[in-house]
Amino acid sequence: MSIALTFVDKDLLKSALVGPDGAVHYTTNTTSGVLGDTNRGFLGRKETTITAANGLVGLIDWREKRFVINGVWRGVHGLRSRSGGIFSSEREWIWGSVPYRLKYHDAHRVLLATPNVGSVAGTVRFTTYQRHLVRTNEAAVIYFPHQIQDEIERMFLLMAILETETHRQDEQKAQDAVG
Repeated sequence: MSIALTFVDKDLLKSALVGPDGAVHYTTNTTSGVLGDTNRGFLGRKETTITAANGLVGLIDWREKRFVINGVWRGVHGLRSRSGGIFSSEREWIWGSVPYRLKYHDAHRVLLATPNVGSVAGTVRFTTYQRHLVRTNEAAVIYFPHQIQDEIERMFLLMAILETETHRQDEQKAQDAVG
């Protein structure tokens, strides 16, 4: 079993994440420079703050490329490494003692964060926002398995997924602009 947290807004970096009962579990808020939420240096995205209902705070510093959880900061390059080969989009992320492999599966529009140790039942699943012309749009949803009870680990995984998905969206926008 897992708990599904739905992003209320299609903008993942400025949204509330609500549980099935409607309770807000996390909120995300992003500050940006002159050009808005683009990833263009000092003019674009600055920081994303993630606040948990229990008071835990995480921060993604887009300019300095670091994560901060409850005042402890680490550079993204020390948290993330390539794990699936030179041409693979798979990355390994680690904050505490459990490393996770994050891989986006394009055909299913899902990002999986699978622990390298323990059971795959501890896999976090993220489904992207999907826009539809005729029927109702599908909100982005993150599914946290009940095996992950550590709030810092949950915060870290949420941050890693937000960073990975935002990077994927930025690349997609750049490709769409070219052609």
